[in-house]
Amino acid sequence: MANTSFDDLVRQEQQAAGTGKIDRAKERDAWLKRLDELFLQVDGYLDEYVRAGAVEISKGYVELDEEQIGSYQAPQMIVTIGRKAVRLEPVGTFIIGAKGRVDVLGPQGRSARLVLMDSEVKRVSDLIKVSVFTGPPPPPPPARDPSTVRWVWRIMKQAPQMEIIEINKETFLNLLAEIAKWLELLILRVRACLRLLSIRRMRSTL
Repeated sequence: MANTSFDDLVRQEQQAAGTGKIDRAKERDAWLKRLDELFLQVDGYLDEYVRAGAVEISKGYVELDEEQIGSYQAPQMIVTIGRKAVRLEPVGTFIIGAKGRVDVLGPQGRSARLVLMDSEVKRVSDLIKVSVFTGPPPPPPPARDPSTVRWVWRIMKQAPQMEIIEINKETFLNLLAEIAKWLELLILRVRACLRLLSIRRMRSTL
């Protein structure tokens, strides 16, 4: 005997899946194009330093796997400044509140994020909406047409700053300088620890 309720459920879910189906190839290609545009920007910011031999840029690929579009290879960039290397590594395009994310990584892990977000988002608070109602909630505002959104890359700093910063040559170079300074402090701390251990060993042998 047919189960009418279950048949209705299956039919509804099939219809919903059909209308919300993602074009995997289209989404992936659009994301990879955005990455190429970002790295082209970075090439421009660093061009004079590369030509002077002060900075080296190398590019490679990283394997990503996203539930919505499957496995694919995405480009990554490595910026080498003397003995310090900073890697720009893509995370994915299906990110909550954004259209994509690239992590800026030093040897000890993430230090900043480059996020592809709606150009109308200027502050972290723009990503958070809190509503309080004393009566029945009003109907939600009409959904925004995705085709009208202008996606732009921004620097998103982590806590405690939690800032969203427009990307340009000055802000990007400042970001690299901050990362390099952080790495320098880390190296100094490691050296200090090694000296302390060496002194302790010498004292223990006396």
